[in-house]
This record gives sequence, C-alpha cells and structure tokens, in this order.
Amino acid sequence: MAEDAVTRATYNIDPEDLERMLLAKEQLPPGSEAFQVVREGELSNESMADLPMAGHSAQELRKFGRVTGYQREWLTTTDNDDLSEGDDLALATVVHFMESPEAVSNWMKVVFLGEFKDKVGQELGEGHRLLSVEEISPAAQFHHEAVGVRAVQEGPKGPISSCVIDFRIGRLLGVAYVVTVGDRDRLGVVETLAKTLERHMMSVVLGAS
Repeated sequence: MAEDAVTRATYNIDPEDLERMLLAKEQLPPGSEAFQVVREGELSNESMADLPMAGHSAQELRKFGRVTGYQREWLTTTDNDDLSEGDDLALATVVHFMESPEAVSNWMKVVFLGEFKDKVGQELGEGHRLLSVEEISPAAQFHHEAVGVRAVQEGPKGPISSCVIDFRIGRLLGVAYVVTVGDRDRLGVVETLAKTLERHMMSVVLGAS
C-alpha cells in the first residue's frame, strides 16, 4: 500500500494522542444539544473484547493489528417516554490505533463489514435482535478510504436503526455512528459527524508530524 505524507505522519502518533482526536460537544451535529457523555476513555483490546458485539478475544484483536483505541459516546437526556420515531438516541466517535494501513483496511473489510453482516438474525442481548445490515457508500470524500453500514435491530420497544462509518487515515481507524429510534436513514448526519472527526484527527496527526 503506497504511503503518502499523511500516512507517514500517523507513525509519529502515540496512543496518548488518540484522546485529543475525539470530538467535543461543540463539534457535534446540530440537534445534539440535549446529549451528554455516558462513556469515554481508552478502549484497550481487553476492554473491547468485553463489548457485547466484539466477537473476538484480546489476543485475536492484537492479531488483527489493533493496538488500542479511545472512545467518546453521547446519549440523549430526553426521557424515553418523550422520544418519537426519528429521534436520535446516541452518537459516538472512536479512534483505533493499528499497526499498519493494511491492518486498518483489513479490519474495515473483514471485521466491520464481513462480521457485521454475519450477525444478522442473531440475538444481541437484553431483548435485542439484529434484523438487517445494509452496506452504504458514503457520498462524502474521505482522505484515504471509507465504508459504512445501516443496521436495524428489534428491541423491546420496537425497531432501532444505526448508521456507522469507518474511515482510514494512514494507520488510524476513525469510527462515527448515530443510533436512532425507528427504521430511519441517518446517513447524512453520520457523514457530517465522520467528516468532522476526520478533519479533527488530521489536525492532530499533522500537528504531531
């Protein structure tokens, strides 16, 4: 895989720099004023392996070339009884630190797209079942490469949809997602979130080069 100046700059990044790449509240899309942070901090291979849909041990994650990561997840403060179809429940930005650009590309194709699709029909826990996963092509241009999915799951109170975009900057993997009440397409919102994350990550990467 050919290296450009940005890719080379990602080799100057330390894991501690990842936290600075995550978005702050003022960088979130319009309509996120009622959101608050519910989960943030380092996402080590051990902690990622404990997530409900991880599907891999910490050792397996290391074999994929994943070193560590950071996450910041936001949840709406609107009471559940006041939520309507089309309202956003949660959004997040995540940055993964990988060993190489090839490891990022492989992760996007094998773990993100391939394994996500393989989970259709499976129980996700707490009364949730994954109904569908549709691969989507982001309309926005990303520096290196990007892929996305729109997933729908059935929950105790009806369907919930998720739009997720994964993109690569050198050996860094950026992730943005939006979770919404009902079977809704929020690609435009998640693209805005992902592009803002990419620009912010680039500013940190180039500032460290």
